[in-house]
Amino acid sequence: GSELWTYDGTNPPSMVADSVSGPSGSSPEDPIVFNNQLYFEATDGSNGWELWTYDGTNPPSMVADIRSGYFAGNARNPTVFNNQLYFRADDGINGSELWTYDGTNPPSMVADINSGSSGSSPSYLTVFNNQLYFRANDGSNGYELWVSDGSSVGTKMVKDIRSGSASSSPHDFCVSDKFVYFRALDDSTGWELWKSDGTEEGTELVKDIRPGTTSSSPGHFIFNERDEMLYFSSNDGENGTELWKSDGTENGTNMVIDLNNGSNSGYFNDPIAISGSIYFRGYNGTTWSLWKTNGTNEGTNLAFTISLGQDGYGNTLYSQYSPDEFIIHGNDVYFIIKYENEYSNIRHTSLYWFDLRYH
Repeated sequence: GSELWTYDGTNPPSMVADSVSGPSGSSPEDPIVFNNQLYFEATDGSNGWELWTYDGTNPPSMVADIRSGYFAGNARNPTVFNNQLYFRADDGINGSELWTYDGTNPPSMVADINSGSSGSSPSYLTVFNNQLYFRANDGSNGYELWVSDGSSVGTKMVKDIRSGSASSSPHDFCVSDKFVYFRALDDSTGWELWKSDGTEEGTELVKDIRPGTTSSSPGHFIFNERDEMLYFSSNDGENGTELWKSDGTENGTNMVIDLNNGSNSGYFNDPIAISGSIYFRGYNGTTWSLWKTNGTNEGTNLAFTISLGQDGYGNTLYSQYSPDEFIIHGNDVYFIIKYENEYSNIRHTSLYWFDLRYH
């Protein structure tokens, strides 16, 4: 089954422990390092999905059975903040709420945002400006932007973006040096780019990229420290989904390039910042390839197109899924490529690399 494994870079990978014997597995998820230990959500087959830890030597152990018995405590979205581990959990009484763990004492609930058994379902936990930001529902205002300093009294809603019980559902948080950017919904602009400095008055729409109630649906956010710009994908209704950038102002939010000319989409998928440039997966109307941008039209160029050989009919195969899952080691960048044979529907995955000095 699905278990926790380890690899030291030399010897063959090995399973840490068979926490759940048989084919079911413990299904470890959301791993994060805290206090030099690995924390993750897993099940031992008896206690449901709870918070577990592994120190690299002793067998993994459950931190606490937050929701006793077989039912899951669902300790998800762990995030390190103020030398503590914060996560979403359900104790079976208060519903899914914000919890914390200091590495020693038992985990405890930070605040019962939505009193009763329903829970506020906090998600997208993000650290910005020494505060913890997330999406939550207090039962009255829908899913909105919340902030916490780690205390119950210091946990509050930042702004009711979509007033009343309707939800603005902020998500895909991305942090810069001045703002936390996110995608949110309101009734007059649809899904657009928003920002917040942590105050109600400083939480505002950056730009209605696709004017009116139709959404531009921004996504794939990444902040580049080199030029202090936010890069993302967006659809203005004329050029399809393309690469955009923003300095946090309306006038400073513009499309970088129309990669796939006209109303067709060139996309901006799986971005990663490498040596001051943004690499991403894009489509020029012919093939999916790895692209590189410095934030200008003329500075957005093809890094390389990866040929995957030919199919049985002599047709050249190109990557349809990825490049993805980049890992940087020295001058080398490793990543995976997935593609699907259109005739057999068999998917293949291969490991690739490139040398930054030549790209």
